[in-house]
Amino acid sequence: MYFVFDIGNVLFSWNPDIFLAKYFPDDVMRLKQMIFLGEEWKRLDLGELSLQEVEILLSERYVQDQEAIHFIFDHFQEEMMQPIDDSIKTVKALKKKGYKLYLLSNLNQERYHKRYQQHPDIFSLFDGATLSGGTHELKPDVSIYLKFFQQFHLEPSNGLLIDDNLANIQTAQRLGMQTLLSLPQQNLTQRLKAMGIDL
Repeated sequence: MYFVFDIGNVLFSWNPDIFLAKYFPDDVMRLKQMIFLGEEWKRLDLGELSLQEVEILLSERYVQDQEAIHFIFDHFQEEMMQPIDDSIKTVKALKKKGYKLYLLSNLNQERYHKRYQQHPDIFSLFDGATLSGGTHELKPDVSIYLKFFQQFHLEPSNGLLIDDNLANIQTAQRLGMQTLLSLPQQNLTQRLKAMGIDL
């Protein structure tokens, strides 16, 4: 059996609302939509644009928000993406038991490598990663899952995906994977044990 982890909100925190509310309390939804839910961000995840290119495009389009945009791009990675201790503890326990561990995430190479450099002790626990920035496809599209299985020569029925997005979970289920929807404040180890996983 092998385990597949999403990154945002599974291994690392990812909450634009909290970050934006801290610095721009009166403008959370507009800035979130503009930056993190816009077409440029999708192209970032697809590997078509770099972070710097997205920042430039947005600051040129929304001139009145240039100061906020530059601030957000300077700080969001450090403040929004912190390891989730409960999940990391579970990953280490699974590794100790000898399970194969993989990453499957909507993330571009640039942001992944930055995380890796800052947390090599975490990312080195994994046997491989398939990222949307490398495949140029996004979850929940079936194609990125198929490329993941092909890349690592894996059978879907032998794997368990842990993801915080229901659509991603549903695609995995249709392909024959076991799944676990990641929840805030969960005890991931106990939830896996309840599924019969030896930990």
